[in-house]
Amino acid sequence: MNASKGRVFYYHANASPIGGFFTQPVEQILPSHGSSSLAQAGGNAGARVSKFRLDSLVSFEHAYSEIYGTTNKSNGAWTTSITSVVEGLNVAETVTADRVVAVLTIEHPMEGDFPRASVVGSQFENLRVAGVPITTELGKSTVTNHAAGQFPTTSILNDENFVSNAVTQYERITGLPDTPDWLKKRYEWIKSPETRRQKGYVLCSLADRVQGHKPEHTFGHVLHVPDFGNIFLSELLTDHHTFRLAMIRIEMGCANHGTVTIGGGDGNGSTMP
Repeated sequence: MNASKGRVFYYHANASPIGGFFTQPVEQILPSHGSSSLAQAGGNAGARVSKFRLDSLVSFEHAYSEIYGTTNKSNGAWTTSITSVVEGLNVAETVTADRVVAVLTIEHPMEGDFPRASVVGSQFENLRVAGVPITTELGKSTVTNHAAGQFPTTSILNDENFVSNAVTQYERITGLPDTPDWLKKRYEWIKSPETRRQKGYVLCSLADRVQGHKPEHTFGHVLHVPDFGNIFLSELLTDHHTFRLAMIRIEMGCANHGTVTIGGGDGNGSTMP
C-alpha cells in the first residue's frame, strides 16, 4: 500500500509550562522551562526542569510537558495530546500552587475538516492568591462535547453553544458595577459578531466560578491584587482550527512589571488534501 495516496496530516503542537518576561525593576527573561514542540510527523516530545528560581520573582519545584501525536485506532482520527504542568509554584509570594495542570486533546477527523477538542484533566491544586485559597469550578463542557466518533461540521467560531457561553461570561464581567474600564475595553468586543469575525478568534475561560478572592476584586475569572497586578485564570483562545490554553496568566503592574504564563499549551494541525 502506498501511504502517500491517502489523506495525510501535519501535526502542530506546543507545550510551555512556564515563561515570560519582566521590565521592572530590571529587564529579565523568564525562560520557557520544560517546554516541548511536536514534530510535523507526530510521535512524542517531552521535557522537564526542576528546582528553578529567578531572584524573588518566580520559583518552582518542577516544570514539565508531554506531547503525543498519534492516530486513534478506533476511528482513524489524528490525535494530539498536550500536557503542561508546574509543581511547587511561587510568583512573588503572591500566587502559589502545589500543581497547575493544563491538558488539551485535539482530534482531526479522517473525513471532514473541523477538529474537536477536550480540556478534561486541566486543574489547579491548592491554588492560593495572597495566601488565600482559591476555589475554581472549571467547566469541562466549555468546548462542546461530541458523541464518540462524531466531529463538528463547522468551525468552533460558528458553534452557537460555545460562542454563547463566551459572550455570557463577558457580559457578566463587564456588567459588574465595580468592573474597571480597562477590563471592559479588553473584553467588550467579544459580544459583537462583526468584531469576532474581524479578529478571527474567540477568547473565553474554563472557570465557571472563582471563589476565595475578595468579591470587589473578582471579575469572573480575573482577579485583581492591589500593588501586584491582575491574574487571569484558565483562558482558552480559539480560532477556526487552533486551541490555545493558558491556566494562569499574570500581568504585574507594581514594583515588578512583567507578564508570566503558567500551564500553557496549543495545537492545531493541517490535513491534506
